Amino acid sequence: MFRSIPYRHARPFQTLASFLAFCILLSTLRLYRQQTPYPRSIYDYTDGKTRGARLNETSDAGTRSPPSDETTYLRYLVREYGLSNEVPFFARRIQPRFDAYVKESMTVLSTQFMSRDDFQRVRVDNERLNLHAEEAARVSVIRSTTPDRLDASSLLFGISTSYDRLTYANGSLIGDWARWLTDGKGNSNGASLVLTLHRAGRSDINYVSSELREVGIDAVVLPAESSSQDSTARYLDLMRLVVHRRDELLREEGREKKFLALVDDDVFFPSLGKLLATLSKYDAAKKLYLGLPSERSDWTVENNITLTYGGGAVFFSPPMSDVVVQLPCINGTAQASNHYSEIRTGQWDEALYNCVTTHTDEKLYILPSLYAPGGDESNGLPRTSYDDGVQALTLHHYRHRHRFEPSKAHLVTSLCGEACFLQRFFFRADGWILVNGHSISQYPDGVDVLLPPPPPPPKSNNNDGQRGTRIGERLVIDKDVEFEMQRRRVVSWAGTKRTWRLLDARAGPRGEVWQAYVKRRGPSSAAPDDGDGDTVHTQDGPSDVDSVIVLIWEPAP
Repeated sequence: MFRSIPYRHARPFQTLASFLAFCILLSTLRLYRQQTPYPRSIYDYTDGKTRGARLNETSDAGTRSPPSDETTYLRYLVREYGLSNEVPFFARRIQPRFDAYVKESMTVLSTQFMSRDDFQRVRVDNERLNLHAEEAARVSVIRSTTPDRLDASSLLFGISTSYDRLTYANGSLIGDWARWLTDGKGNSNGASLVLTLHRAGRSDINYVSSELREVGIDAVVLPAESSSQDSTARYLDLMRLVVHRRDELLREEGREKKFLALVDDDVFFPSLGKLLATLSKYDAAKKLYLGLPSERSDWTVENNITLTYGGGAVFFSPPMSDVVVQLPCINGTAQASNHYSEIRTGQWDEALYNCVTTHTDEKLYILPSLYAPGGDESNGLPRTSYDDGVQALTLHHYRHRHRFEPSKAHLVTSLCGEACFLQRFFFRADGWILVNGHSISQYPDGVDVLLPPPPPPPKSNNNDGQRGTRIGERLVIDKDVEFEMQRRRVVSWAGTKRTWRLLDARAGPRGEVWQAYVKRRGPSSAAPDDGDGDTVHTQDGPSDVDSVIVLIWEPAP
C-alpha cells in the first residue's frame, strides 16, 4: 500500500528534521535563560548546602539560618584536633559573681552542672546541626587582679634557652610568657626580661626579638656568653647580665627594679598579683634570697635532709644580687678556683644555692606553691596536682610533667581574675567538679568534699616529722603560704571517675571566653595528675567517640 522511499532520497529529509529539532531546542534554552538568571555565587549553586546566608544578607523564607556559635566552634574543634565526627556534646554558659570574701579551696554550688539527663550525641557533618549552650550557671569567685590591671614594673626576669626551644610547637613558650609578662592585650605589664639564646646567630636573635616585641614583651635578647651545653654555666653568667640590665634601666630610663629573678624557660606565673603582694611583705632594701618551688618534684631528700634549691625560680633583692655577682663562683675571674668546677655541676639553681651558702650566711626563703614538706603526708592527703584548689605562685615543667598548656588555661583570668584560675567548683546536685582551665570530672558512683584534716602540731623548722628527715637549716618556709595549702579540701569518691581535660580556649568578640574540655576516644588512661598507684578508684572505660564539653564564660553583669 505504501511505497518505500529510496535511501538516497531519505537523507535530505533526515537532515532537515535534525536541523528543525536543534532550532526548537535552542529557542527553548534561550527562553529558560531569560526566566532563570545565572547564579551570582557559589551559594546559589549549592542549593542551601552551605553554612547559611552570606554575610550581611537576610535569608528568605525557607532558607537555613547561619549555624550557631556553638556549632561553628564544635566544627572547628573537630577539624583542628582530629576529633571524631560523631560527638557526645554539652555546652553551658558560666557567669562569675564577685561576692566571695575569701579564696576557697572548693566552691560548693547547689545547682546542677548538667540540667539535661545526658549529652547530645551529634554528627558534625549534619548540615542542619544547630547547637545551643544551656543557660548561665552563676559561680561565686573572689574579686582579684586581671592581667590588664597589673603593674609588674618592679620585676626583672632572666631566662636562658635556645632558639629551637622557643620556636618549637609554633612558639608556644613565647605564648606562655606573654600571659605573665604582658597585659594580655599586646602591651607590657611593666616587667622586663633579659633573654640569652644558646648558640644563636644574629638572624635568630633578631627574629626572637621581633616575636617578643610583637606580643608586647619588654625584652633584651642576647647571645649566651658561655658556649657550654651546660645550662648551669649559662645561668650563672646570666646573673651578671641581669644585674647589668638593672643598672642600665635605672640609669637611662629611671626604672627601678625591686626584685631580680632567674627562672627556667618553662616556669609559669599564674598569679602575678598574688606574687607581688607576697613579695611586698619583704624589705627589698635588705639582702633577700627567695625560692619559689612549685610541687613535690622541686624538692629532694639528701642524707635525711629535705631541701629545695628554688624549683627553677629564684628571686633576689638588689642588695643581694650585688653580693651574688661578686662571689667567686659567679665572677668569671675565679674560674681557676678549686670551687668553680665543683659548684658548676647539676642544676643551675642547685649550683647557685651551693655558691651562696658556701660564701655567705644568707638563708633561702621559700614561697611554696603546691607542696611543702610535712603538710601533705601528715594530713593524709594524696600527692599534689593542679586540681588541688590551691592558688599557685608558680607552675614548673608544666608540659613535661602534666601535659598542660597554661596559655590556653590562663585565658579565663582576663574575665574572672587570677584567683579563679584552677579554682574548683563542686556542683553538688549531680556530682560534677570543674577545675577552671584544667579539667571537668563526673563521679557517677558518688562524690563528696571533705574538710581538711587538722593541721599537724607545730614543729621546729629543722624537723618535718617524716622518717626522721630534717628541713635544711638554710631554708625558711613562708608560713602564710604553707597555711593556705593546709586548708585545701579533699575530694572523696567511690568507683568511677570520668575526666574531660582542657583542649582549647579562645576569647570571643564580646569579652567572653570559650573553653573546650575533651574526653578522648579509645582505651581510657589516667590523666597525668591522676592515678599514682591508686587501686581503689578507676577511670571510665573505653569509648569509640570523643566527648566534648564547652563552657562559655560570660562577663559579670
